[in-house]
Amino acid sequence: MNINSILEMAEKYAWEYGPKILVAAIIYFVGSFFIKKISIIFKSILVTNKIDASLSKFFGSAVDIGLKIVLFLIIAGSLGFETTSFIAIFSALTLAIGFALQGSLGNFASGVLILLFKPYKLGDLITVDDKSGVVDEIQIFNTILITSQGKKIIIPNGKITEGPIENITSDEAVRVDILIDVMDNTDFQKLKPIIQSITDAFENKLSDKSYHLAIIGFPKDAMTLEIGCWTTGEHYWKAYYYLFETVKEKFDQHNIVLSKEDHDDED
Repeated sequence: MNINSILEMAEKYAWEYGPKILVAAIIYFVGSFFIKKISIIFKSILVTNKIDASLSKFFGSAVDIGLKIVLFLIIAGSLGFETTSFIAIFSALTLAIGFALQGSLGNFASGVLILLFKPYKLGDLITVDDKSGVVDEIQIFNTILITSQGKKIIIPNGKITEGPIENITSDEAVRVDILIDVMDNTDFQKLKPIIQSITDAFENKLSDKSYHLAIIGFPKDAMTLEIGCWTTGEHYWKAYYYLFETVKEKFDQHNIVLSKEDHDDED
């Protein structure tokens, strides 16, 4: 093959593919410009509507990637490639990834719902699946709680949305109950003014609510008392620990004997 043949072949391919490559380049630069502008506008709309930062970042990235995939298919079509094959490959990959990550995708979808509808927010005291704690972080896949003992609990968002969520902090009125065992020969009527004085002395007690005192069981040689104080959700733990500490102190002062087995809050 001589130099003339090579030049003729180069000229042939230049005339055949040159315009397509030029058009593809123009589509790429123009498309990239508009994708950037659309992404900026979309993100500003999310910020204006006060969508959660984590959710805004994800949706912004999803729109950007989606538009770039569309741009890639348009460029491939302008170069003469069969775009249906690319679409089939993308569909197969999406399906395979979907099957492989069913649980994660469920947690992700639940995370989106939580961030959108906000059944709780950072700092709220919630109970989910018998686990109570303050919301420390809301992620796309998990919610992180900090318990009263300082323990970190990571709960998948899918687990949260499939069951009831008790948001204690959002409650304007919540009764904090503790269970205490006293000896079965204790005078119940004598306990009423003591419990009333204890709950009335709590600084965050709701003034329009009365104390709660009830007998709920008779274990061996004992009587189980349910003692409650009304407060707001944000003061739940404060009231909880106050009741245990103050009940013990007042019962000792009035010679009320506790049984050897006490109860923790069973709610």
